[in-house]
Amino acid sequence: MASVVTRPTLRPDLALDRLLIEHELRSVLPPAGASPVSACMEYAVMGEAQRLRPMLALRTGQLLNSEAALTLRAAAATELLHCASLIVDDLPCMDNDATRRNRPSAHVAYGESTALLAAFGLVALAARTVMEQNAPERYFPGQRRFLVSLLRTLDCTGLIGGQVMDLELSGDRREQCRDQLNDLKTVPLFLLAIEAGVAYAPGPVDTGLQSFGRHYGVALQMTDDYLDGEAQEMGPLEGQLAATKDCLAPYGAAARPLLELVEYLHARAQDYCHR
Repeated sequence: MASVVTRPTLRPDLALDRLLIEHELRSVLPPAGASPVSACMEYAVMGEAQRLRPMLALRTGQLLNSEAALTLRAAAATELLHCASLIVDDLPCMDNDATRRNRPSAHVAYGESTALLAAFGLVALAARTVMEQNAPERYFPGQRRFLVSLLRTLDCTGLIGGQVMDLELSGDRREQCRDQLNDLKTVPLFLLAIEAGVAYAPGPVDTGLQSFGRHYGVALQMTDDYLDGEAQEMGPLEGQLAATKDCLAPYGAAARPLLELVEYLHARAQDYCHR
């Protein structure tokens, strides 16, 4: 039986970000009563979730003075793609997980065929909802870049490639390839979140933020591994969190919103360590 994972307590400012993101997600999802597929899409997206990927997008945009409404929509698209990937991961032919976010997985609640169609629907919605935004012409290059990144995140060099590797590996070989697996299954969505925050920035952006996104994605996976008992020591996680802070150092005090996301991961692990 899967263990129950308590929904992490967010500091007030992060909780407000999550409310903003979830309002945007509800605004773009089709009415749940329209069809079983629509209901499954809503079910998969609106369950318990930390929303760290879209929060990362919002706070990157805040750092860069990106256009707020357009960035929020790109952040929501990132989360839609993430939720689609979770539906597929949980299928019996993949990881065969019967629970997700403390309730039955989408395929258990709605059936495998409906869940698969819902995953396709979320990918299409993620791409479409970005392009439906009425963006000023000056943002067209960034919007196009984000859309290409969104689709690339899903392809065989990203999440699909990671899932193939996940299915093939087991035992010691899986542990030996853990870093490569994280680079394919975890990191791409965090790089996409950074791209969402960058897409509508008013000027050129330093590439250091991509490094931050990569380190943050790895740190999140290491935190989850630690909380799941797959890692025995916090040392490697501490090193990864330090690397995220180093990436933000050039931004000084302006990077405080992103540092708060780093501190959130550290606090989660510390809280678990002291129980």
